[in-house]
Amino acid sequence: MSQQVIDAPVQQGMSLVEQIRTGLATYLRVPESSITVPQNVDKYHDKDAPAQSDPTLEEVFRLMWALNERGLSDRQIGNTALRQRPLTTALDQVLGDIADELAGAPLQYTELGPEPVKTKYILRSLQDRGLDIRQYNGVDINPASRDTMQRELSPVVPAERFTYQQTLFEQLGDRDYRVPGVRNLVTMLGFEEGNEHPAAINAMLDNILEPGDLFLSEMQILSDGGWHPIFNFYQNDLMRRFSKIALERSQPHVDSEYGVYLVPLSLGTDGAPTMAAVTAERIRESQSGADSIFVTNYCLKFALDEYRHLREESGRLKVLAQRTTADGSVVFQLTQKL
Repeated sequence: MSQQVIDAPVQQGMSLVEQIRTGLATYLRVPESSITVPQNVDKYHDKDAPAQSDPTLEEVFRLMWALNERGLSDRQIGNTALRQRPLTTALDQVLGDIADELAGAPLQYTELGPEPVKTKYILRSLQDRGLDIRQYNGVDINPASRDTMQRELSPVVPAERFTYQQTLFEQLGDRDYRVPGVRNLVTMLGFEEGNEHPAAINAMLDNILEPGDLFLSEMQILSDGGWHPIFNFYQNDLMRRFSKIALERSQPHVDSEYGVYLVPLSLGTDGAPTMAAVTAERIRESQSGADSIFVTNYCLKFALDEYRHLREESGRLKVLAQRTTADGSVVFQLTQKL
């Protein structure tokens, strides 16, 4: 496996995908035409049969499940040699912030990208703090998740309070799913936010959230500790398998080498580059001798202050809290729609 920080020129006026392709081509010394960057949604559903599941979609869902299970069970994740504040402690702190903000009022819980372990943990924690969850609403493009989520959440969410939407996140605001008169807590955990430009995320939130609604997100960020936590995360066996599945869904039965790269991108904000962690499979072409690159994931990695600034930039969203792990590599951010 290769890992590298790419020192490539940031290109103004190009999309994230175009910038990633250019950065990788510059460093890996391959033509841009040999680099494939598929749409993110293609990893989570079959565009020709979007309502149907298959074994690889089931495995993708279970890989994300296993990642969250590992994150909550390993009490060392996020600690440093001198400070103890693991991922679960940071999460507990922001759940306390949510409970303080709601002050006992009922809520609707809307999850963008469902996953049972962390969701069950959050729902139980909010209920233990006295909050009445009137409805759970899962939102996922992957058809493999619904039955599992309903089964796993049944101890904490009665069947009559469980609903599901198979749709793109950005289309949720056009659906009639809201519980009248109840504040909506929308969550997007597990770094999904990093797959999109922050302007697209804020536009999506404008469409989903109503004034007073809350948004809880989780991001891996660039901390003072440098890039090591990011590289360490993408080196784990679950992320390697996720990468291989993404390739196999497009190009089965090919030999490839896994790589992780940090690529500088321009988001068109203050001119400073923002880094993206990119995972890719390098496909060896034995006959032609010309390798090709298949990008399996990319995720923006903000600095903490940058993340707050981008969220509040429109003036319609206010960050209420940011809770980080001890090493500063993961943040839970709580935002309110004004």
